[in-house]
Amino acid sequence: MILFMLLTAALSTGAQMPSTFLYNPRDLMHSIAILKANSSQRAHDAYESLIHSALELLPESGKPWSKATGPWSVMNKTLSIPNVSKHNYISIGIYNHPCNNLPKGCKAYPGGHLLPPQDCDNTTGLPWEPCDGLRNMDAINMGDAPSAGSMMNAVGTLSMSSFFCMEDKQQCQRFAERAAHLLRVFFLENETMMYPNLYFGQIDPKSTPPNKGHGGFIEWTELPFMLDHVAMLRYAAPDVWTSNDHEQFEVWVSQFLEYVNGAAAKGERDMTNNHGTWYDNTWQGVALHALNSTQADQAAQEVMNVRIATQIKGDGKEWIELERTNPAGYCMYNLQALTNNADQYMTASGKDDIWKFTNKDGGNIRKAIDFLVQFATGGMKWPYKQIEPPTWGGLFASLRRASRIYQNEQYEIDACKVSKGSGIGKQEHPWLHSSYRDNVFDLLVPPMYNITC
Repeated sequence: MILFMLLTAALSTGAQMPSTFLYNPRDLMHSIAILKANSSQRAHDAYESLIHSALELLPESGKPWSKATGPWSVMNKTLSIPNVSKHNYISIGIYNHPCNNLPKGCKAYPGGHLLPPQDCDNTTGLPWEPCDGLRNMDAINMGDAPSAGSMMNAVGTLSMSSFFCMEDKQQCQRFAERAAHLLRVFFLENETMMYPNLYFGQIDPKSTPPNKGHGGFIEWTELPFMLDHVAMLRYAAPDVWTSNDHEQFEVWVSQFLEYVNGAAAKGERDMTNNHGTWYDNTWQGVALHALNSTQADQAAQEVMNVRIATQIKGDGKEWIELERTNPAGYCMYNLQALTNNADQYMTASGKDDIWKFTNKDGGNIRKAIDFLVQFATGGMKWPYKQIEPPTWGGLFASLRRASRIYQNEQYEIDACKVSKGSGIGKQEHPWLHSSYRDNVFDLLVPPMYNITC
């Protein structure tokens, strides 16, 4: 097995570069050099946007907790399951609704069907049913998903601000201390920590207690990014996020990897749509940060031989996602997971195998991008039925990554075009800004081409 020569090198030179994988450490260090030299207005604007976001995450004096600044914990949820500790992550499937109160337009997942009315308990509303694409925000807010999402996004913003910080030392220290505090509360402190599993994520309320499962993976797609952000924090502020903190956190990550490979998570791995692709992204990222090169390689091989091999047609159509109620969004979402996987693997191994892998039908990542771009920026009308009109900002990160790999300037032009007024990044990175010119992504995955659109 040829794997992860760069992984060992990066981790053995921790003093020189952070151990990141979704972001190439050399890109991060180059961005620091540019900021120090004040040689790029574009990088400066991205930095100012980042610092502005970080300042909003610092708590007001005398207010140790707020919904906007945390700290967040799994102990805060109102949702509970009998005989299940609150330390477990618990959430209800985002599209699930009581069977006696289904929203207008409710449709089952592709290949599924809604229960006949006589099977619904009209008194309790059990069992709940999934309505593809129609979120139940009341149910979502009962569980841990909002707190976990807020925590990961805040840790990302604050850790990146600490890493790139050009402010005075005291301000830089405040960013690092807040990020470290949020991490300790959510993962390390005995009274508030989350157990390292997703057994009870995205449950389907029924008359019987839920089995240990895998549904929460899709709510933890930010985890590989957060692990990179923690590595950036460790590099920037080792006196704040100490070796003891990091060693405890590494134990949590290693235990979570055991869950990822356990029987309860197999259902997510077996899913053929974007859920399976994001599972591989999480598996690979967690394995890399847990220093398990064997499993990281297995995840990367699965992306090629299972995901790309079956999901993309020769003309670039992601046919499984095209059957959903919001097909454009799901195609972009799956593509994000594919391109993330490809970059993680390339940073760790120095190989672009996933980017170049082509299945027996001729399908590959590049064709999947080209298929969507013709509708996003090429003037063609999206021909598939949607429950809401498509917006194309979800293509931004994939186009940026692809423009660098394929050395394709048009992809960067397209990235600029899809960014206009589309809320780029909100689906996968709420800390990104919607403007092309002051986007934090420029510091993390810098553009190869200087584009104006």
